[in-house]
Amino acid sequence: MEYQIEVRDVEPLRVAYMKYRGSTAKANQVFPNVFKAIRGKADGAPFFSYLSMDPETKNGEMELCVPTAQTPNGNGVEIKEMPRIRALCVTHTGSYETLPAAYDALDKYALEHGLKLEFPFREVYIKGPGMFLKGNPDKYITEIQFPIEEE
Repeated sequence: MEYQIEVRDVEPLRVAYMKYRGSTAKANQVFPNVFKAIRGKADGAPFFSYLSMDPETKNGEMELCVPTAQTPNGNGVEIKEMPRIRALCVTHTGSYETLPAAYDALDKYALEHGLKLEFPFREVYIKGPGMFLKGNPDKYITEIQFPIEEE
């Protein structure tokens, strides 16, 4: 797959979020709790903010985030302001199983351009499975946003 990679500013965002530690696969089962806490009123694409990640085990520490103006009803869901970041971004179309190809393309680009990638990075789920229907994984759209160290 041919990836379009760009450096851009990602604007600050107010999000409802829930801290999570474990596998990304299991995080998807917990994620609906964030939507329930804000009564489904999202103001943008949901995303995972990865604070740490073990590439071997696919386990990490993350925040499951949904942009919203709502105040969550508790249940471990809080509000925070995500800061503006300068990020290396790539959009991946296809199933989550093929996401590693997008990460490889980002790593290669960063290496070729002397950019240092930093945590926390984000996986923004522009189009993915719905709350009730799985949808077609070949049509999922995920944007990866990796903060870069400023010179």
